[in-house]
Amino acid sequence: MTTIVSYGTSQYLIGVLVGPIAQDLGWNKAAINGAYSLTVLISGFLGFGVGRALDRFGARTLMSIGSVVMGASLLMLAGVRTLPQFYAVWGAGFGIGTALTYYPVSFTVVANWFENRRMSALSTLTFMGALSSTLFYPLNGFLVGAFGWREAVAILGAIQIAVTLPLHALLVRRHPEDLGLRPDGAGNPSAGADAEMGMLLREAVRTRAFWLITATISLSFFASTTVIIEHIIFLTSRGFAASLVTTIVGLFGLAYLPGRALVVYASRRVRLRILVAGALALEAIGVVILLGAHTIAAIVAYVIVFGSAYGALSPLRGAIMAEHFGRRAYGAIIALQGIPIAILAALGPLVGGKLIDAFGYASSFEGCIASLGLGAALMLLPL
Repeated sequence: MTTIVSYGTSQYLIGVLVGPIAQDLGWNKAAINGAYSLTVLISGFLGFGVGRALDRFGARTLMSIGSVVMGASLLMLAGVRTLPQFYAVWGAGFGIGTALTYYPVSFTVVANWFENRRMSALSTLTFMGALSSTLFYPLNGFLVGAFGWREAVAILGAIQIAVTLPLHALLVRRHPEDLGLRPDGAGNPSAGADAEMGMLLREAVRTRAFWLITATISLSFFASTTVIIEHIIFLTSRGFAASLVTTIVGLFGLAYLPGRALVVYASRRVRLRILVAGALALEAIGVVILLGAHTIAAIVAYVIVFGSAYGALSPLRGAIMAEHFGRRAYGAIIALQGIPIAILAALGPLVGGKLIDAFGYASSFEGCIASLGLGAALMLLPL
């Protein structure tokens, strides 16, 4: 529930607000989108400190603080009048809030509480993230249309605090061992439980696996962030009606679900690194379909193929990190990994935009295909 509300009131809000804010305040869309890139960078860099605190103190206090920061940022957003205020509230405020509440933190909670059913639990968590887009895209659009963007973000801020703060404060716990349990709800912790919990951060960063996985996921975010930002304007440039394109692309949240369900089943039979490589290869195929899309059927095929692969990658990332590095320093390890991921995710749209301006969309999307192909190849190397 907290994942649905947190993602719905922030990540899936920027696309709805760009137009109304640009019209109201006279800012260009690039300036508004820049605040989102700032959020990604701040969240990525703060994530390392958050991860270390998470391993030491648990997620309960951190996620509760994050709920307050996110809700307060939304409430303050209703009053912004200048671009620096907007960057301070959206870029910095949301950056801090997301560092305290988003997937790296919730992945750590799940990784600590589940072992045998970890992939299923991670897929359920990311299913909620996908469901968030399906619920909140129309809700956000309705609120903006009915009340205006300022009133809409104030309402969403109140929802964020009222729903997520009590759930984080009352329900989240650090490790099952704190309650005399083992992961998956098994009996009492054994004497060797500490040894079973996995690597320390300094041990993890000396491994080949850490750097190969990090490079792979960073390359995937470089490509996927670029594609997701550019696909609507690319398709409208080909003559498709904007309303039609946004309706079809809005089904991404549903397209994520088959991929996330499939990896739960496949992970029992196929090694996780092979599944990660397969997901990136399928994303690349999806971009190929997008690049050649001249019919509605092709757009639907792109959404299904790219969306399923993109949806599968989130739980796979959480699971493969836990498989290789265990639970002991999971928060710090996945947070450190988040720094290069954030940098490449922010660079992707910038590099892609430059390529589009200089050579056209084909060069940008071909670069994304190459990035995804390289990432898939890295995952096929021994870890």
